[in-house]
Amino acid sequence: MALSLIKQISHLCRAIQRHRGLGMSLIAGYEEFEEEFSTLQKQVTRRMQVLQAFAGQSNNLLAPAQLEKLSAAWSTIERDWQGDSVMENFEYHSHFIEQLLQLMMILARYLERPVAVQFADANQDDGIVSQLEPRKQMFSQVGLLVFVCNQLPALVELVAKIRGLSTLASSRGSQDELESSKLRYFIQGTRVQHEKVRNQADRLLEVTDNNIQSLPLIKAYEFKLLFLMTTVEREILESKVITMNSRQLFELATEIIDVYLKVVDEGLSLLVNWQEQSLEHWFKYS
Repeated sequence: MALSLIKQISHLCRAIQRHRGLGMSLIAGYEEFEEEFSTLQKQVTRRMQVLQAFAGQSNNLLAPAQLEKLSAAWSTIERDWQGDSVMENFEYHSHFIEQLLQLMMILARYLERPVAVQFADANQDDGIVSQLEPRKQMFSQVGLLVFVCNQLPALVELVAKIRGLSTLASSRGSQDELESSKLRYFIQGTRVQHEKVRNQADRLLEVTDNNIQSLPLIKAYEFKLLFLMTTVEREILESKVITMNSRQLFELATEIIDVYLKVVDEGLSLLVNWQEQSLEHWFKYS
């Protein structure tokens, strides 16, 4: 159930990130994304309902107070958003996404040991724990959890922030000092976080036996990520007149984000498979 909740939160998080980017441009007065934004707003509301339903069946893996905070955060974003300033809207969304990412890590802690080992411990089957918990398997599971529930989502959020602020600037043709300073900060953070992700991806390639087929795309998309950041620096942060096409920026950043999220999805699916295999081993050895 924890993995099901993580998947739901991951999909909700990416919808909120896209909602933030589109909404900022709409608030600034650019109606290019209005139809897409309206559809997305309905989708987010439905995803919130689905998350609440899954959480209600999870035996309090997520506390009611945590769910109430999420509902309050979404209500703040959804209610009278047209009256927000651009940066208010940006911060409301970012705070909500931060809450979602924290919940993913909380849920990931329930999965650090293979499920069969937990059953064996509960039944005091000490004799088979060593057979169920080989060192390589434990390293792989914890490493993959950190990767798909923390490191890669954090990178996605940084790229999504760059997408939102750069799309806004290119739509408006200008950027104020606060927006510029935030954008520079997010670009620097992306460079640092990408290095962590790249190193962890290299390690996971060795221990996941090519079961995450999209994992090599992390390295393959390095050039596109670098191109995005240098384009934003050159065409927005360093340019006196911003003429960059907002749709092109949005789609480039979205393409990169979608690749990273594909890795997350495949990584979560592999974790499900590992849990099932762990249970089969427990049935066999017990």
